[in-house]
Amino acid sequence: MRRKFISFEQAVNLQSEAASLLAGCEFEIESRTVLEPVRDSDCSAYACEFIALAMTLDTKLVTMDKKLLRALPNRPVALSAG
Repeated sequence: MRRKFISFEQAVNLQSEAASLLAGCEFEIESRTVLEPVRDSDCSAYACEFIALAMTLDTKLVTMDKKLLRALPNRPVALSAG
């Protein structure tokens, strides 16, 4: 929108479509599960939500986020190693 590639109304429609496609696929994560990796690293709570979700779902988090990979080497997996 800021770069004038799409209009405001197109953005609203795309967001609405994305929300409907994801409906029912949301997950609740306990705050403690998010805050523990925040405590143990210098990563943001936003980034650590993905770690917490992977832990909750008992799956791997595959990422290219170098900061996350360095800060929490035992939790996320590099895309190249996936």
